[in-house]
Amino acid sequence: MYRRFCLGEAYQHQYTCHPNFDLKRHENSCTVIWKGKVIADIPLAHTLSKQFSGACFTIASGPSLAEVDLQQLGNFQTISLNCAIKKFKESNLTPTHCIVVDHRVFENQWTCVQDAILSGAHCFFSYVGLSRICERAPELLKHGNIYLIESISRKFGVPRMSKANMLAAFSNDAEVFLDVQLPELCRSVGFCANLQKGVFSGKTVATWATQLAVALGYQQHFIIGMDLGGTGKKHFYADDKHAAPDFMRDYEPHIRACFEQAKRASLVRGFEVYNLSKNSTLPHEIMPKISLEEALNLVHTTHHNHL
Repeated sequence: MYRRFCLGEAYQHQYTCHPNFDLKRHENSCTVIWKGKVIADIPLAHTLSKQFSGACFTIASGPSLAEVDLQQLGNFQTISLNCAIKKFKESNLTPTHCIVVDHRVFENQWTCVQDAILSGAHCFFSYVGLSRICERAPELLKHGNIYLIESISRKFGVPRMSKANMLAAFSNDAEVFLDVQLPELCRSVGFCANLQKGVFSGKTVATWATQLAVALGYQQHFIIGMDLGGTGKKHFYADDKHAAPDFMRDYEPHIRACFEQAKRASLVRGFEVYNLSKNSTLPHEIMPKISLEEALNLVHTTHHNHL
């Protein structure tokens, strides 16, 4: 309570960080401090902006992933979400990128965090994730493949903007897509592919990945295993330690509205995003549903046309 009093309401987004954790911000990196000692310098996610191109496959951990043969994606660049790294390990593949932002993964699936870092992939964590790593194994932060990714409205050491200030700052920003029907959710619902400004959290890591893929430079983005509760089952792996997120509670309006803004952004900015989960709660009208075979054909056709 004393720490919360010292931080104040403007920094309440830092309440869940460990009291011994601190970050010193720089233009392109941040210094991680744990128990008063410098642990590592972590680059900010925007330092990888526009470093990639072509197609990217994001692998979420929904139950439909169990039916997917990842070997078919061995020659493609990929983004692993949360515990999807388990599927990569089973397939003897290494993802290009990993994002872990769900606090339950750090608490109940620690090996997924370790495996992501040790895979050598570019690993994107929030500042809360960096704090959890400091608590468990701070030496992991020295591997050189870890990046800080931040929410547009929640940055460490930066006071959180009020909703009114958020709307004033970004309503006329060409890089930020807000839902005019949901101004009260402007701090978490929207689309932004400028990593210096930050991404919208939207209640699921898949929204982070959708914004990250565009920011990194990919023109085609295919999402596998993003069921969002549409199958009525848990994750592709059976593990009672990791309770299934209540997607149906979060879907309306957070998740739905975020992907509606992603669709809007895709039409304006000219990127493509597809959902490869046929039973996903997210409807085809918001994100086109296609099969993996159709996705692979689309990639090959696009690549051939560019030659």
